[in-house]
Amino acid sequence: EAIAALASPTHKKPSSGTAARIAPVFLFSGQGSQYTNMGLELYEHEAVFREALDLCARHLRKSLGIDLVGAIYPTDAEKGASAEKLNQTWLTQPALFAIEYAMAQWWMSLGLEPVAMVGHSIGEYVAACLAGVFSLEDALAIVATRGRLIYDLPGGSMLAVPLAPSEIQLKGSISLAVINNPRMCVVSGPTGEIAAYEESLAKKSIACRRLLTSHAFHSSMMEPILDVFEERLRNISLTAPRIPYLSNVTGSWIKPEEAIDPAYWARHIRSTVRFSDNLSELFQSPDRALIEVGPGNVLTLLARQQGGPSLRAFLSLPHPRESDSAL
Repeated sequence: EAIAALASPTHKKPSSGTAARIAPVFLFSGQGSQYTNMGLELYEHEAVFREALDLCARHLRKSLGIDLVGAIYPTDAEKGASAEKLNQTWLTQPALFAIEYAMAQWWMSLGLEPVAMVGHSIGEYVAACLAGVFSLEDALAIVATRGRLIYDLPGGSMLAVPLAPSEIQLKGSISLAVINNPRMCVVSGPTGEIAAYEESLAKKSIACRRLLTSHAFHSSMMEPILDVFEERLRNISLTAPRIPYLSNVTGSWIKPEEAIDPAYWARHIRSTVRFSDNLSELFQSPDRALIEVGPGNVLTLLARQQGGPSLRAFLSLPHPRESDSAL
């Protein structure tokens, strides 16, 4: 539409002006936002994105045992099987990391350098990598290890609950997994306990929503893998971040001593994702523009719900149910 308008003989030259200065903040999506063919048009037409994703796929080929690019962009005949595989945690987490890392490289190649970053769960690893905490090769190996360790755990369930954290009464093995905004949380735990908890809230006319997840992320069900994961991180070099980013664990800005501590990343698997607190920190600087660097619109919606309709928040890719081009 822009090309047609500019090419029109009736097009009038606009008056010139100065664009307002913005401070870009990258938001990296979490698990559940993935879908087959995410970013396909960027891969086909944007060399920076394609080269970064191909690089990630080469690093991951040995640990995953498959071609990541082929899994994300399957042939028509393989699309159904690939979609099912892409929802398996061992593949989901490295696939999301690779897509978000490649997309960040593309945005930065266009001159959009982030002044700050925040990721949702697995998205924090992308922020840490871009900030220099991990090398790309180490980050990919860690994320692949994380995904495989979680995948091998017993399954569980997660439930979105429209209540403030202080109103949620946890029972049994259920954990408060996520605080997405002041009145929207996610609880996580064994499937039977989550079903009973959902039923008890329904009796109080509290409508909840079961999330499409295979495991009870950020719950006590993650504890068996924490020591193994922490030990894996002790074999790599961690460096203090060069770009500020927010911690899901504390809800505030990451401290250098946290970022380089393997125990922090182990706690990150188990701890509540305090994304609402992360947003509150970001909103203290009104000149910032938020860009969701990943598939879908979940983080943008959460930011607008908490920050109000005037908040400057933008998508990188359309939601999978939308037909808008990514370019």
